[in-house]
Amino acid sequence: MAQNIEADMTSHLLKISALHAGYGAAQVLTGVSLLAVPGSVVTVVGPNGAGKSTFLNAIMGIIPSRGGIEYRGIALEQATLEERVQRGVALVPETRALFSTMSVSDNLLLGSYARRHEPVGTELERVYGLFPRLKERHRQAAGTLSGGERQMLAIGRALMGKPELLMLDEPSLGLAPLVVRDIFKIVDRLRAEGVTVLLVEQNARAALEIADYGYVLEMGAVSMEGPAAELAKDSRVIDTYLGVAKPA
Repeated sequence: MAQNIEADMTSHLLKISALHAGYGAAQVLTGVSLLAVPGSVVTVVGPNGAGKSTFLNAIMGIIPSRGGIEYRGIALEQATLEERVQRGVALVPETRALFSTMSVSDNLLLGSYARRHEPVGTELERVYGLFPRLKERHRQAAGTLSGGERQMLAIGRALMGKPELLMLDEPSLGLAPLVVRDIFKIVDRLRAEGVTVLLVEQNARAALEIADYGYVLEMGAVSMEGPAAELAKDSRVIDTYLGVAKPA
């Protein structure tokens, strides 16, 4: 369940202003703005093709964009992907992008590459504490894990870089309901530890239940925004995304 917090939007960790991005001549995002407060979960929900993954890729610097990307008060528009990682931004992509022939532990160690000059033992134990199954399978090849375990590994690898901002792209995709519940419990725990989470989800119900603040992205633009608990009660969100009919 989302925390009941008063989000002071002036103390943002991440500020996106009028972001435009796309692929070649095809513009996908048309002026998206967003704020994320430190230690909060902010969700972006919307249909397939709305531009949710494009939005995260633009913030991460994977694709070119136009507009403002400010993180901890510093403009990131000209920063490389590696520089953004070093500043504390991490993305877990929808594909999870694991090295399937490498062991669980080696995949995790790769996540600490940006901090390769620092000891990693503490972070490794932290990840194993969050995901005990990864510790049980630390010698196992990533490609032999279940879908839920692969998602845990992808999140764990991102956490090895000690991010302040963790961006998750469709973490529930293709997972059984019980596994989805476990993943979202971890998101809640990360928030309690002070990690800011930007959560892109097609499962609007689960996302709005855990988030503090939400944005609805449609056709590359924000159509609605507000505290997640209020969005979950909005008739337009209910009819379009939650699959619950309005009372007669």
